[in-house]
Amino acid sequence: MTTSDNNFAHTVAPVVTARNIGARLPREEDRKLLTGRGEYLADVRLPGQVHAAFVRSSLAHARITGIDITEATALPGVLAVWTGADAAAHCEGLVGELSVAGCVPTTMPLLAQEYVRFVGEAIAVVVAEDRYIAEDACDLIAVDYDELPPVLDPRPALEGGPVANEGLPDNVALKGGAVYGDADKAFENAHKVVSATYHTGRLAALPMETRGCAATYDWTTQELRLWTSTQVPHYVKYCLTAYLGFPENHCEVITPDTGGGFGQKAHLFSEEMLIPLLAREVDRPVVWVEDRRENLMTATHAHEQFVDIAYAGDENGRLTAVRIRATGDGGAYHQPPWSMAVEPWCTAMVTPSGAYDIPVADLTYEAAATNKCPIGAYRGVGYMAGTLARECLMDEAARAYELSPFDIRRRNVVREFPWVNAQGITYDEGSWLRTIDELERMVDYEAFRRRQADLREQGRYIGLGLSVFVESSGESTAMSLAHGMGDIYHDTATVRMEPNGTVTVSTGLTTQGQGHRTTMAQVAADVLGIPVRDITVRSGDSTSYAWGSGTVGSRSAVVAGGAVLRAADAIRSKLVSVAAEMLKADAADIELADGKAAVKGEPDSAVNIADVAASIYFDQSVWPDGFDPTLEVTLAYDPARPVFSNGGHAVIVELDPETGFARVEKVFSVEDCGTMINPEIVEGQLRGGVVQGIGAALLERLVYDSAGQLTTTTLLDYHVPTLDVAPPFEIHHLETPSAHTPAGIKGMGESGLIAAPAAVLNAVNDALSCFGTSLYALPATPEQVLGAMSPSGSVG
Repeated sequence: MTTSDNNFAHTVAPVVTARNIGARLPREEDRKLLTGRGEYLADVRLPGQVHAAFVRSSLAHARITGIDITEATALPGVLAVWTGADAAAHCEGLVGELSVAGCVPTTMPLLAQEYVRFVGEAIAVVVAEDRYIAEDACDLIAVDYDELPPVLDPRPALEGGPVANEGLPDNVALKGGAVYGDADKAFENAHKVVSATYHTGRLAALPMETRGCAATYDWTTQELRLWTSTQVPHYVKYCLTAYLGFPENHCEVITPDTGGGFGQKAHLFSEEMLIPLLAREVDRPVVWVEDRRENLMTATHAHEQFVDIAYAGDENGRLTAVRIRATGDGGAYHQPPWSMAVEPWCTAMVTPSGAYDIPVADLTYEAAATNKCPIGAYRGVGYMAGTLARECLMDEAARAYELSPFDIRRRNVVREFPWVNAQGITYDEGSWLRTIDELERMVDYEAFRRRQADLREQGRYIGLGLSVFVESSGESTAMSLAHGMGDIYHDTATVRMEPNGTVTVSTGLTTQGQGHRTTMAQVAADVLGIPVRDITVRSGDSTSYAWGSGTVGSRSAVVAGGAVLRAADAIRSKLVSVAAEMLKADAADIELADGKAAVKGEPDSAVNIADVAASIYFDQSVWPDGFDPTLEVTLAYDPARPVFSNGGHAVIVELDPETGFARVEKVFSVEDCGTMINPEIVEGQLRGGVVQGIGAALLERLVYDSAGQLTTTTLLDYHVPTLDVAPPFEIHHLETPSAHTPAGIKGMGESGLIAAPAAVLNAVNDALSCFGTSLYALPATPEQVLGAMSPSGSVG
């Protein structure tokens, strides 16, 4: 396995005096948000601003034969009307692909020209004095179509027939795989083979705040400012130059408070390219904010896959091989930068063995273009479907071997580290066996089985589901290389100490509710030895500050936190050297903690850190020879090796035999994200992710009809979990610090949604076991549950 070889990843670990790391400090950012003082994209008010609205396709697949904009252009208050040809004069479209074998790129036009390929695809845009006029003008635009057959099922699409995207004549947008070991032999010699096909439904990330952007352009200076609700502002800024030609040094991307992202806002969207062009065109600030219907129709969908999986096992229940074929329903285009490949590729190539020592793997991934909204990233991307297939089939194997779900996992779990999986990826540490043991202890498995039997006699049906996981956390260059990609990641952080000892930390992170301002302050405080209250964190407000590769892939605490630790440690070294001069002591004996620099073992020999800072600014007499008094440092960080967190969930559900509804009674969670910065925030992330997982498992589904029309375009139709389905939690923390990150921190932001759907479906199937049936598709709707409980025993 190749890992990154950058110097900044191999530096000596910063000195950390743990006072705040690990503390349950309240989130600093919540005060502003909970009192209504946040400023979101829709709150941005620019002098002279005008508004944009879009004409979107009413058909899933058609040739555009004519567009008449005459009436719209003549409407009073309309400033500009653009169609595909106008946009193409500036940009032919957004190229989407992922740097994995077998990914075929697509080009998504900013506005459709010859073809429309999904309902909701933008055809024209109107700029007007207000949103009402813009939408009225959209209604006056007449579009003529020659309707074409829609392609809606990825499996037959990959075999031929009508095309969904004329740029992909065989509908194949992704196809690849690999075999590690002799899979055919392993399956031929198996004592038992268990197999199944799982389907994960099409979901919406559904951030509370929809997408939006606003732009100003000053032609006298060529200065472009773009406000956008995004998780990847530096990538958006780069694309303003790469696609549109705006000079990058004259561009600023500003990220206001962001009301959720979950991966949906980690993409580049055509609207983010069009609004700056239109601002330049009309010489006015232009604003666009989508409504909920637009968000559900056009803002990337997620997670839909068909996963064929099989295990070969020996006579003792040890798995000897895994075979996976992951087929993604990719939608009409690759959505840059992640593309439709992230789902099936990740399912097949990243998650096949999980925590289990399976020596042989036969892996295939593929994705078809269909006439649906493009697939993109959503929390647990690829991992959710892969974990669902792996963990649900593990429960099938437990039943086949007549073992408990805990025992089958214990027989296969990796016990000793470092461990190298079938693909050659090294895992240096983990608490994988302890996770299984802790979950069994928390559940009290034998007591649960007695209770289950007693309730069945009363006509009540409860079930227990288990799911364990290993997460690639802290998306980095080393992680990318380990999985056969070539993407480069790193973040920078700037730490500046003022003469009074207060500190400003700037990171490239955007924040969508994760608590970055609190956790980054905790990290810096412990390196510098000052109170958290003396630290201000600027987190991703503007690309004019620190660089960031994006708030994605559970990388914020690991990578941005690592950059903060490195930069703070450079400031710390200067404080220590000057404090040593002031205290007439050896620098090696100076400790920074509780706002003081003190000599070890001599508590009375101390000086306030604020006084040390003031001396660095104003008193040369205490400077060591050759001292540089700059108390502002910018440094980058990118882990030298991949970092993996782990954990698991156990879920108890009860099925209502009259309605088919599944109620989640309780969730048991074990999480190991290395050194926890703030347990309160870790638990909040866990609860939120698991509830999203419950939604994916039981409630949420984007439904297309036979004509390719999305039928779930409001929150009356698309059912998201609300507080009434949020169950009680019991959470247990394990801490196995990473040997490769400062302070041993690992990521954990996606773990809830990665593993919870599998635990819920396993619990449903455990409750159904007395009927001799199982379900294999998400969501497990009441109709499916009732069918499985009926005398005919139909299975979904």
